[in-house]
Amino acid sequence: LIIQATCQVFTKTEVVIMASQAPIPAAKAVPAKDTSSSGGVNICVAAILLVLYFGMNLAFNIYNKWLFSGPLPAPVFVTATHQGFCFTGALLAALFVPESWYKRTPLEGSAMISKLMIIPFGFCLNIGLNNISLLFCTLALNQLIRSFSPVAVAIASFFIEGRSYSYPKQATLALLVCGICLGVSASPDFEMIGFLICTASVVGSTLQVVLTGYFMGGQKVTLHVFDILLYTAIPCIVFLLPMAYLVGDHVKTVQAFEKHGAGQFLGLVVAGGCMAFSYNIITICLIKFTSSVYYAVAGGFKVCLVIGFSFLVFDQKITHLSAIGIVLSCIAFVGNSYLTFQEKQQKTVEAIAKKLPEDQEGLISGQKKSVANV
Repeated sequence: LIIQATCQVFTKTEVVIMASQAPIPAAKAVPAKDTSSSGGVNICVAAILLVLYFGMNLAFNIYNKWLFSGPLPAPVFVTATHQGFCFTGALLAALFVPESWYKRTPLEGSAMISKLMIIPFGFCLNIGLNNISLLFCTLALNQLIRSFSPVAVAIASFFIEGRSYSYPKQATLALLVCGICLGVSASPDFEMIGFLICTASVVGSTLQVVLTGYFMGGQKVTLHVFDILLYTAIPCIVFLLPMAYLVGDHVKTVQAFEKHGAGQFLGLVVAGGCMAFSYNIITICLIKFTSSVYYAVAGGFKVCLVIGFSFLVFDQKITHLSAIGIVLSCIAFVGNSYLTFQEKQQKTVEAIAKKLPEDQEGLISGQKKSVANV
């Protein structure tokens, strides 16, 4: 899920994701007109996109868990095929869509290339390890451990930037830690190797943010999301294929091909690849019609939805203590997302009153840069 990985990457550096690169005409005085109908349409479109986002994310997570647990237990290889589909989709967009919607941004200079190469590295640590963890732990535990990400980012931002947090936000982070510890430790499905690999993916996601902020300067790079898919999907595959060989995915892939036959094997791969690219498209549209802030808040509810449905789809065990831990974690995660939303809304108001210098703006949001606020 390279869009999610990308949206967490750039802190000290900046990638501006643009819905359109067409020049914006100068403002003209026009007669006032009724915008209530257009506002209602926008709300309906955003609501539909939000439903599609939740639905596709839920289906994608459940499909991956089912696929890795049985028909094709080769998560790194499958992740590489997803990137192949994303590259193909971005290439088709570059060749055939109107330039008013997307025009490819050429790579200029080593600074832009260096920034882009951070994405494949972080993607392999983050998404690659996360998919491997699905071989050893349940989907509910996977999502529960992944929800530790805000705490990891907060710790990193404290040591790197000396950033302080409000008491309500500290309380939600503390509750999140308690909930995760209780939910994971009391789970009958707990396996140490799955826990360690999933935790490593969270650390990898945080390192992705830290390394980008540490090694890169403040130069601005303007890219469409399709540019990111077009330029980083192939390097991701280059990173992932040796990783797939090291974990033995080549043997499992051959076994699955022989067991299921060419038709069913290709069907499984194509289904996952189409889901991956469709999820990226829906995410792009959701950010375009709402904002990256709303997208981040939706992530809090997304975790709760996946955990809940995972118990309906898969044979997962749960104890009373584990259930309490999961509920506490979900409440804390949603609460932290809401507080982050409020903070960014306040910063948006302040930015309107006083425009920040361009070299101090963060990724997509245009707010002041920090590890926690990208």
